[in-house]
Amino acid sequence: MTQWQGEIRRASADDATAVAALLGEAFMADPISGWIFPDERHRAAAHPAFFGEFVQLALHGGEVWLAGDGAGATLWLPVLDSGHDDDGEGADLYRALEAGAGAEAMKRFAVLDELMTANHPGEPHWYLPFIGVHPDHHGTGVGSALLGHQLTRLDAEGHPAYLEASSLRNAALYERLGFRRRPVTLDLPDGPSLYPMWRDPA
Repeated sequence: MTQWQGEIRRASADDATAVAALLGEAFMADPISGWIFPDERHRAAAHPAFFGEFVQLALHGGEVWLAGDGAGATLWLPVLDSGHDDDGEGADLYRALEAGAGAEAMKRFAVLDELMTANHPGEPHWYLPFIGVHPDHHGTGVGSALLGHQLTRLDAEGHPAYLEASSLRNAALYERLGFRRRPVTLDLPDGPSLYPMWRDPA
């Protein structure tokens, strides 16, 4: 496996637009994003604003890590208990997402969000909602480097990690880094599946 040797740094508010654009590019071929945004032109137009809301969420309540000059990025959110986000904050997020994505895409996203919320573990952990590698850097080890950087810290602090893989190929990558499939698959109506995965600290 190729090992990427570039810098990994914590992103700031100044990086928000670039990270949103990066994730927009990275997820153009993602099966889940393709289910939410079936029209490719709409997907390309909506992605930066859509991902921008999650970048802001992670900047304010979690962590955003950036590889090199836009080679890849991760969004991490701490889940300290089994409680849910404040209803007001959740409603604000939905309104902001709909403004950029449109009503039809948000109906699909709501189905996805309900599935993910219903199956999210209750134990304290760090949640990885998004990891994206720019298409120009696929196969260069950027994704593994980004994950390894954060997992080393989580191991040292004794924190588990959780994610939902959007393909079996991605799940295989996460398994090499210590994640294990949970005994449930999130199946979207007439669409792809998500594979919840948990990692205990090493």
